[in-house]
Amino acid sequence: MPGNRPVYANQSSAHPYGWEEDKLDRALIAGLILEVILDNPGFGTNAGNRRYRVKNRVQETLLLNLAGRVTLDRFRALSGKLERWFPFYYPLISPDTFPPESRKAKPAAASPAHRAIREDRLEEWLYHHAELLPHRRHRKLDSLGLKEFLRSTQGRAFRVKDFQGHFKINGKTAWEYLHKLRQAGLLTHNRGRSAAVRYFLDSYFLQVNAAALRQKISVDLEDIPPALASQVADCLIASGGEAFWDNECRTFQDFRQEVILNLQACGLLEVVSQSGKSRLLQLPPRWLH
Repeated sequence: MPGNRPVYANQSSAHPYGWEEDKLDRALIAGLILEVILDNPGFGTNAGNRRYRVKNRVQETLLLNLAGRVTLDRFRALSGKLERWFPFYYPLISPDTFPPESRKAKPAAASPAHRAIREDRLEEWLYHHAELLPHRRHRKLDSLGLKEFLRSTQGRAFRVKDFQGHFKINGKTAWEYLHKLRQAGLLTHNRGRSAAVRYFLDSYFLQVNAAALRQKISVDLEDIPPALASQVADCLIASGGEAFWDNECRTFQDFRQEVILNLQACGLLEVVSQSGKSRLLQLPPRWLH
């Protein structure tokens, strides 16, 4: 009955989030939240972090199960409804039982990955290319697993061995999938040979124009070792164009003065402010898409 539904302080109606509309969609969203909670009891003891992980897994479940089965517009509509209804349904279903929006969790690992990657473009690509990956549930290499792996790279370079180890597949299979993903436009690489090859998420899926940035660093910073130049590029790409403290990146910690001065001279870095010996750095806006 309507009288049994909770009303929150900022709501004048007992029917929040479009209660009377799209009942089947509401049932789908609520059912997915419940399924994720029951299937993942080990999501940690911190209530705020667990809430974030549940929502993230529900989003991934939508992608995995609907990719190729519904239109992109329909998928986007359901994703939007998840955003609207999750704050209402989660506290009703979760054992945490705290009021929605009463805690603003700040997940420790979410910010860097989200600021570096264009999530909308990555999800759309995975939606349209789901057939490139296995669909068996026991396989870790599926659309969800690939999305998590690419998120974890934050646009940084990775090796075939990294991909192989993450998905627990043999080297030949890892190379075959990386080749397919590169051919389909998701990845690019440094044209290295054998153990020297490094793969990256294509610039299209990143906030930063990574291809142009890597090229600029390789040309203008040719006096520094290639490995260091690659690390510098990784740090700047992972920032997503947002300001960051020099001690957030090991490269700037180890070679702070030399690297920062060179990058400033090349127009690749700006010092926003300084606190003691620490500097707040930022990639100039022209390097963003």
